[in-house]
Amino acid sequence: MSEEVKKYLYIVTHGVESPERSASPFFLATTAALMDHESSMVFTITATSLLKKGVAETLRIKSSGESSTLQFFIDQAREAGVKLYVCAPSLDLNDCTVDDLIAIDGVVGGTALNEMAAEADVVISF
Repeated sequence: MSEEVKKYLYIVTHGVESPERSASPFFLATTAALMDHESSMVFTITATSLLKKGVAETLRIKSSGESSTLQFFIDQAREAGVKLYVCAPSLDLNDCTVDDLIAIDGVVGGTALNEMAAEADVVISF
C-alpha cells in the first residue's frame, strides 16, 4: 500500500438536535489524522450548532447513563491536527457569528467547499 498522504474531508450536517450523530465524524477525522493523512471537517446546516461555545462541554453523546461529552471528541480531533471549518451561510442559519464559536480554522463558502471536495481523496458526509 502507498505511503502517500491522502486528503480526507468530512462534511457534517447534523447538530445539537442529533447528539448521537455528533461523535462519529470527529472520531473518524481523528483516526485519519492519526494515520498521517490530512483531515478536515466542514460544518454546515445545523452542524454549526455543535461548535457554539459552551455546547460541547454539555452535549452528551448518549442520553442514558454515563457517556462522553462532545468536548472529549473535539479535543482528540484538535490534538491530532484535524482542521475545523464552518460553512458561511450556516452561521446565519444558526443565529451566530464566528465569535460565538470555539476556535476554528476558517469559514468557507460554496466555492471553497466544492474545491475542498474536488481536491480530497475521500469525502464522507454525516
